[in-house]
Amino acid sequence: MKNGLLLMFVLVLSACSQTALRQQAAAPEAKPRLDPVLFYTERLADQLLTGLPPLPHGSMTAVTFTDSATLQPDQTNVRMRHLGLQLQESMLTVASQLGYQVTEFRAGQALQLHAQHDSLLTRQLSELATEQSVRYVIAGTLSQHEDFTIVNARLVDTETNRVVAAAADQIPTAVLGSAEQVQLRQQRIYRSSH
Repeated sequence: MKNGLLLMFVLVLSACSQTALRQQAAAPEAKPRLDPVLFYTERLADQLLTGLPPLPHGSMTAVTFTDSATLQPDQTNVRMRHLGLQLQESMLTVASQLGYQVTEFRAGQALQLHAQHDSLLTRQLSELATEQSVRYVIAGTLSQHEDFTIVNARLVDTETNRVVAAAADQIPTAVLGSAEQVQLRQQRIYRSSH
């Protein structure tokens, strides 16, 4: 009898152990973490586009986010230039995912075949369609500070120049990385000790 109880006890413990192992194996995988820049850009896009009232008919696009002082990409600051491009791309992606009619105005008239890659997108004016039918444009500015960059985004109705939606966020400087040791910002040299 003791041997039977002992055997039953061992079998019950073994079954519990197997169940725990199966539950661990079946546990949902953790979601992969987003790149920090992508996290902030998607957060801004969600803030701008989620919950918008229905828009009158018309397609939407996004342009490169620029320096708030010059309204142009900062040619002396690689990180800010790349951030402006990343913000544009994220806005296009999120708008499309939310079901808005998105126009890719950088699409060339034909597919370009190169030795190392294929391309449809271009910034060559001669290769772009002559007419773009875009009603809504997402535009934004970047204002770099020592510890963060302020990003302001607006959805503008080009027929009325009315701001339909606006959003703002701060992206910590640490998120943008330390690609440069020396930067020229607003005609001043900044040295990084990273």
